[in-house]
Amino acid sequence: MAKGQDIIVEKDDHDCRLSTWIIRNNKLLSFNSVNTLCRKGLIRVNGLKTKASYRLVAGDTVCMPTPFSKTLDKKPKLKFDPLLEKELIDSVIFKDEYLIAINKPEGLASQGGSYQGDRHIDAYKSIFQFDSNEAPRLIHRLDKDTSGVLLLARNAKAANIFTSLFRQKLVEKVYWALVEGVPRKKEGIVESYIGKLDIWRPNFQKDLDREKSSWNKENTKKALSYYRVIKQVGSQYSWLQLKPATGRTHQLRIHCAELGTTIVGDRKYRNSQSGNFKDSIGSEKLFLHAKSLTFMHPVSKKTTVIEAELPKHMSLAWKRFGWRI
Repeated sequence: MAKGQDIIVEKDDHDCRLSTWIIRNNKLLSFNSVNTLCRKGLIRVNGLKTKASYRLVAGDTVCMPTPFSKTLDKKPKLKFDPLLEKELIDSVIFKDEYLIAINKPEGLASQGGSYQGDRHIDAYKSIFQFDSNEAPRLIHRLDKDTSGVLLLARNAKAANIFTSLFRQKLVEKVYWALVEGVPRKKEGIVESYIGKLDIWRPNFQKDLDREKSSWNKENTKKALSYYRVIKQVGSQYSWLQLKPATGRTHQLRIHCAELGTTIVGDRKYRNSQSGNFKDSIGSEKLFLHAKSLTFMHPVSKKTTVIEAELPKHMSLAWKRFGWRI
């Protein structure tokens, strides 16, 4: 292993994700390169190979290889796209001493990844620094094609506090979706097991009972969502309110497909027998929106509700159907 630098994790960084902590302490490393280094065992915690998702404990010793920190991801300083920068500044819907919330545009990733380049929220987070001494930190993520409420903590201490709220399931998340068809029951619970096979190779023509198999339980994680039909257009479309109780990748998209009501614009989990939604809706974008977050503010001790307006393609559809928001 290459010679490295040992750093002791301080109390304020307790429970922080390893990859997040590393990027915060080494601006030359990207999310992807940190994951690669962890996977190869070149970044270690307490001398052991550790996953990038590991939650740090105060007093942990993180060894970061010096040669990599000097050579990885050397690239020119990010030049902000002025139009995107203005769009993001205008998207701020909540701000206090501890938090910033934005209405994330659809089509913009929360963090970097394959083919994302620098066009993602994490790359532009410094524009939300305002009067703070630190750049804000993402607390959670939304899929690239999902719009809506996205939270950033304004300092490391706030990031740890609010991340803990999400981990303890003390944040109520409400999503709105336009789906093809209408569920048989107007409200209910969808419970299944979701793993990488479901995410990367979706196939809803298969027997969905396989999700209850012992093999699947060993290789996947339990996912639970609540849904309610708010409005419908005959049997063609319906407006669903969705509340995920767990936070699995693509959970709501998968669960809507399992209900037999794929989210409009979702090509990945779409039933091949569905019609052409572009002809009837006029948009190929995903109709899934993180409408609100509700939580007890850990500092003010007040119930905080943050809501985000629908994106244009969804609000136009709502008007077309005569649905009042």
